Amino acid sequence: MPSIRKMTIFGVRVVLIVLVVYWLTIFAGTHLAHPPEISSTINDKVKHFVAYLGLTVLLSAVLDLPARKRWWIIVIAIVATYGIVDELTQQLVPGRVADVKDYVADLVGMIVGLGLYVTATKLFPAKSDIAKSDIAKSDIPDR
Repeated sequence: MPSIRKMTIFGVRVVLIVLVVYWLTIFAGTHLAHPPEISSTINDKVKHFVAYLGLTVLLSAVLDLPARKRWWIIVIAIVATYGIVDELTQQLVPGRVADVKDYVADLVGMIVGLGLYVTATKLFPAKSDIAKSDIAKSDIPDR
């Protein structure tokens, strides 16, 4: 299985482009007075949950670098702050209002997205991570 963490420079650029387009789409969708309806049968909170889950996974893929040990703190700070800013700026759009329940759905999506990303990186580790793990195990003397 290919690793999620071990991306080429091209792969990082592609994920970064997808992240930017995705983020702009979310922003546009939440700041239009009458956004196009994705589906009237999908609850608004589910839309928020899914949007922020996707945002968190993409941002995690971009920020999870070997030099950053606590990348997930940066992801949480960015996504949680953006969620607040997103809700507050919606009040400036005619017909839109800020909703605490939307923000809660955003945060739950962020937490699940982070959990999915971390789980995926554990299930599909980079070859260098596997090698480090094997070396660490071989350093333990047999008793």
